[in-house]
Amino acid sequence: MKFNCFIDRFISNILIYVSHTLMFFIWYYIFYNLVYYENFLLFYFPYGIVILAFLFFGNKIIFGMLFSYITLYFVLKDLSFELPFNNFFALSTSQLVCVPLTLFVFRKFNVTIGASEYYKINKTDIFHVLLLIFCSTIMLGTMIFFFSLFFYNQTDLLTFTTGSLLGSGILIVLIKILVNIPNLIKSLIKSN
Repeated sequence: MKFNCFIDRFISNILIYVSHTLMFFIWYYIFYNLVYYENFLLFYFPYGIVILAFLFFGNKIIFGMLFSYITLYFVLKDLSFELPFNNFFALSTSQLVCVPLTLFVFRKFNVTIGASEYYKINKTDIFHVLLLIFCSTIMLGTMIFFFSLFFYNQTDLLTFTTGSLLGSGILIVLIKILVNIPNLIKSLIKSN
């Protein structure tokens, strides 16, 4: 039993590490190489992976997320990546803590989150997930604002927070569409 639990946690952390790191590099290379790279924070897709990770796997994936942020820290030193402020630790801590903190606040207000209609927030319902994105982005913006009070170089905080909201929303809607394409094809075949 303990071995199965260990394997489950290990595979979950590896999956989250690979998906978050890969999504970050895909996002970075697609947007940063465009002509208008100064606005590439407007669609921050990797935050959607953070939301989905904590929503479906819970706090057991914290090590995978930490390892991803550590990897990104060392790689980004070579890429001259511009952050909203020059403290990667504060930015990654804000992203790492805001979703579990939002879920904790929901629990304190007796808003249950699960995978059936009997929960107040159904984690398989796209509108409920978008509500969670909105609330956790508000938490992210608040945390980044308070962290930015301690740092001199603060630029694009509103852009980054808005980009986290837009990017994660777009990513999750696209994933939902891609997952439902086989069902749509089956229903089209049956109707013909």
